[in-house]
Formats: sequence, structure tokens, C-alpha cells
Amino acid sequence: MKRLFSLFLFCTSSAFACGPYFPSSYLSDLDSFFIENINVTKELTLLADEYGILEQQWYPSGGSATAASADQKEFYQSANFTNRVELSYAFDAYAKSIRSGVTNLPSFIVPKELQEFTLYLKGVSEMNTNRDITKPNAWEQLLALPPSNRVHRTTWVYYMLGNIAAQEGDLSAASEYWNDCREAVDDGFKDSLGLARATFKTEYLAQTNISERILYGVRAIAYYDSIYAPKKLHHCTEHLRKDVEALDFANADQLQLETAALFLFGNNAFISRLKTAPPLKVSPRLAWFAYKSGEAEMAAIYLDQCPENDALSIWLRFRVAQREGKTKRAITHLQQWLRKIQNDNRVFYEFEYNKDVSQRSATYGNLGNLFASENQMLDALMCFIQAGSFHDAALIAERYLPTETLIQCVDTFESRPIDYQPADYYYESYKQESSREFIERHISYLLARRLFREDRAEDALPYYPPAIAKKAKSYLDALQASNDFWETPNTRSAHLFHAARILRWKGMELSGTELGPDYRITEGLFDWSGVRELLPSPADAFPIHKETAPSPDIRFHYRHRAADLAGRAAELSWNRHQKAAILWCAGNWIKIKHPNDADAYYKTLAKIPFQPLAKATHNKHWFPESTHLLSYIYRGEDYIEPKMIAKAAKEYGTD
Repeated sequence: MKRLFSLFLFCTSSAFACGPYFPSSYLSDLDSFFIENINVTKELTLLADEYGILEQQWYPSGGSATAASADQKEFYQSANFTNRVELSYAFDAYAKSIRSGVTNLPSFIVPKELQEFTLYLKGVSEMNTNRDITKPNAWEQLLALPPSNRVHRTTWVYYMLGNIAAQEGDLSAASEYWNDCREAVDDGFKDSLGLARATFKTEYLAQTNISERILYGVRAIAYYDSIYAPKKLHHCTEHLRKDVEALDFANADQLQLETAALFLFGNNAFISRLKTAPPLKVSPRLAWFAYKSGEAEMAAIYLDQCPENDALSIWLRFRVAQREGKTKRAITHLQQWLRKIQNDNRVFYEFEYNKDVSQRSATYGNLGNLFASENQMLDALMCFIQAGSFHDAALIAERYLPTETLIQCVDTFESRPIDYQPADYYYESYKQESSREFIERHISYLLARRLFREDRAEDALPYYPPAIAKKAKSYLDALQASNDFWETPNTRSAHLFHAARILRWKGMELSGTELGPDYRITEGLFDWSGVRELLPSPADAFPIHKETAPSPDIRFHYRHRAADLAGRAAELSWNRHQKAAILWCAGNWIKIKHPNDADAYYKTLAKIPFQPLAKATHNKHWFPESTHLLSYIYRGEDYIEPKMIAKAAKEYGTD
């Protein structure tokens, strides 16, 4: 099952009931959903290199789709070069006739500079006329031309002669012709169909002797892996798999056993042969397969035979140490592996629920998981940043690091928060591998909100996106104005209410937690992020998880803090109408999810004497309906004069 983020991106807010799809988490999903395996084609490439059979030349893939299109294009270019472009249309008709099987066409006369094209087609016509011909006379004439006059068709002739020889069972001659094809390309002859590249596959599949087939198969796979030709690579790999299944293991040579080890570890006959075989170059692969098959003792035997600096052996030693609970040793091996993988791709990874992740990211994700289990949370954070795993990095930064440690870490970042569009944030935060820039920006922003929750809003300002920093500054200015003893209590109350309104309506941006309980990562739409937030780490990690929780530790906690500020603003006001309007707002901000908490504001409001809104509250035994003026002061973040606040409650019931 794939987690499809595209569905989430294009839903409207009303469609969010089905929930978003989250990328896999190293902290939550590693044990259950992390898949690792040997990269068989890479192993075969390494094997070919060890045996000295890896072809290093990179041959062109060919720019023409078919021989007919190559005929048309190359003849036209050559004819144009010799000022005989008028021959192109006649040649096209001639070539089509030959390729359609017509054998009695008259000769097509062209200048010597263009004869290679007609001679090649004459050779095709000769074979169509007589199927027993193994080397058409026209092709011999073509190869006898000066090299400058057979630039385009030399490779074609050698390739076809190799195919004919292979069909006749003369594999020695076929190999010579295919090698001639490759050497022709090395010498500068054109290869518009990519025939030199194709000879490796053709030569492999032509072999009838099992030893030769495996030798040529390994060479072909190593070549196609090196030049990244996935279709040919897959085709050859599947054929090689069938070849090693047909091996007589009792008489198999070293290369055959090495190759079979990559496909057939579960084969009992093969396992028995290994007991009498000399040490193989593939001992790390054998140790790996034994480990994956649950054969711990056999894995240990092979692992003892492995070089200390072999990348696959290092990875396997890490896995063994991890399984045995020797975490510090596992970390050491994995760090050693990270130093090796820059030039070694012997293991590949994927998450079951998502696309493949890069080898480097997966390794750092593993390492971060180990560090977290050892309560080395700063090391874990840096690993998750390297892995591009934003969700895991956010959890560590938000709940498992002391604030000062997080500040020191963020101050080393090169990137700072920027103003963003929610759609852009959604797209980035739901990637399996986010960029380091994105993670640094949003961990910095996460720090700002954490500082705000810890009543350090002034310290938080440099870590906010610019637009949110302005809103945080407005909040701080409102708090400062509420403490100006030169102002009247009603004015000070209005400023404190202003701060409360900012916090109520911008609380997610100013102080919301990235993950639980607020889930800014989904703009508060969902109370889940795909990350298991209480980590199974040492016991001394849990207290900091509690200490870093928001207060109160409930979803949309900032609404309660805003209501608390409003309650203090109501206490500060000397005007009963202003007091009533503020209390009504405070209670309504939290009454839906937490009516018991709103009850205190209701009771205080209902007891205000000679006040219309209070009287309506008392009569209803709960908060009465809104009016236009009450709605105005209930929502928004701008400062409202005390008289306007008071008017909303004073005129309640008159409109």
C-alpha cells in the first residue's frame, strides 16, 4: 500500500475528513516497515571487477529508433555533404523496397562516398534471396572500402555478421565480429543504433555452454549496470537467474559459485556444495543471506571470513549488534558504514509504505533511531536532518531536547524561516526526504514557538518567519501596554484583551506544537502526524518529554492561555460592561471542547450586576447568542478601544 500525498494536496478543507497520508517515520516504522536487501546487480558488478571481466568502455545508446529511420537520416546528411541531396528520395524508395523483401531491384548507382549505404542494402537483399549465405559479397565490398567511405555502416555489418555466425553455431567467429563492432566504435565509426552496446547482451544470450553463459552474463550485467541501461540490465539478470538454477553445483567453478550465491542461498544443493568449496570472494554476501534466513551460526561463520573493511560486512555487523541489543557497538559499525557508502552501493533500502529512500538517508535514519534509543537526542536530531526526515527531526527537537541545547543547535543552521504558503508547506512536510534547507527553516520556526510557550517570546523573535515575527511583536507590545501604570485600568485591560485576541487567533502560528497536541503540521486539522511520540528510549528521557509539553497539555492549548489572559483583562477593567464583553469572549473561545473550563467565565459573567449581557447569561444558564458587536470583538487581532468593547455588552439585547 502506497501513501499517496497527491490526494491530500488537492482536497478542499471539507474533504479532510479522510485524513492525510504521512511519510514513514524512522522512529515509528523502522522495525515493521523498513526493508533492506542486497543490490544484486551491484554485487555482480563488483564481482566482474574482482575477476577482471568488467568492460569499461561506455558505448552510445543510439539516436535512431529503427534501421529505416537511420537510413533516411544518414543518407540525407551524407548526400547533402556531397551536394547530391537529390538522390535522397530515390534512395528512400530503394531502401523501403529492399526492407520489404523485394529481391529483383536494379542496382542503385551512387557516388563512391555514398556506396556504403547501397552496399549494406545489397547485402540484405542477398540474404533475402539465399538464406544459406553467411557473409554477403556486398558486405565484403563494404568492408573493403576506405575507412572514410564506410563511416556509418561498418558497425552494422560487423554486428549482423556476428548474429549470422551465432545462428550457424560458430560462437568463436560471432564473438570476433561483435568485438570488431565494438572496436569500430572505439575507432570512431558511427553507431546510430547502439549496436556496440547491444553486443554484450547478444553475445551473452548466444552462449550454449553454461560456464561461458555465466561468464558473459556477469560481464553483460556489470556493463549495463555501469552505464545505467535498466531494460537490458533487467533482461540479462533474469536470464542469469535461470542459468544458475540449472548449474551442476558439484562441478561448478569458483565464478559460478560466486554468482549463484547472489541468487540461490536457499537452495539446499548449493548450500551443501559450499561446505566443500574454497573460501569465496562473496563471503559477505553469504553471511548476509544466512543472517536474513535466520541462520545466526552460519552467518557468524561467514562473517568471520569477511574483511574488516568490507562495506557489506560492516553493515551486517551493525545489524547483528543491533539485534543483540549492543547499541553502542551498533552505532560504531553504522558510523563506519557511513564512511564507506560514498563509493559503495551494496545494500538498498525502501519503506514498504512509500517510495524508495536513498541509501544515505536510510543509513542516517537508522543511526538516528539508534541514538534516540540511547537517549543521545542531539545526535539523533542531526541524523534525522541528514536523513531528510522532517517528522522525526521535529519530534526530537520539540520534545526531547533541552531548550538551550536546541537554541545552540539552531544557531548553527544556515537557513532561517521564511514566509510560506500553506500548500507549499504541506507539499514539503509530506515528503519522505525533505531538503536540509526546509528542515532547518522549520526547526528554527519550531524553536520560536517553543520559546513562546515557555514565556520567552522576546527570545523567539529571530526564529519566526518575518510575518509571524511582526505578529509576535504586536503581542509583546500589547502586553507591555497593559502594564503601563500611567494608563487607566480600562485602557490597560483593552491592551491585555488585545494580546489575548492575538493569541486566540494566531496561537497556532505563535505557539502551536508541530506535532502533538496541536499538530501545526496539519494546520490543526488532524490530531496525528504518523510519528509515535512517546519513544521507547531509556527511562531518563521521559521526564524531559513531560517538561517540554505545552501548558495546558491539551490540543489547541493556546486558546486556553488566551482565555486566561482575557480573564485577567476582565479583572483589570473597572467598567462592568467591558468586563462582561471580555468574559463572554473568553468563555466562548473554549466552551465547545472544554465546557467545564469555560464554566468559570460563565459564572463570573452571570454575577455582574445591572448588566444586560450578564442578565442574559444568568437567564440562559450559559453563554447567550452573539450579536454583531460581540462578534466583532470576539474575532480578529486588532486593538479595540475600551468604549467599543463596553458598547458590545452594554447594548446587548437592544439591536
